[in-house]
Amino acid sequence: MDLNTIVLAVMGVLIYLAPLLALIAVLVGGVVLGCVIVAIVGAVRTGVARPEETRDVDVADFFEQESAAAMAAGRNDSI
Repeated sequence: MDLNTIVLAVMGVLIYLAPLLALIAVLVGGVVLGCVIVAIVGAVRTGVARPEETRDVDVADFFEQESAAAMAAGRNDSI
């Protein structure tokens, strides 16, 4: 087989499979484009959003206060 025969065979297969390859390209391209758009929108929203207010809470102190309030109210939440 010479090079012309191989090239013609490959071109024939590509032309024969062109509709299937176009469908696959559209589906994959659409997913990739959607991911890029979501990533850009997420990055813009993160950059524009105000930082959330955080409070440092001592966990042990919080639960001590909650259990004291529960005991004062007569509840038993330890079940």
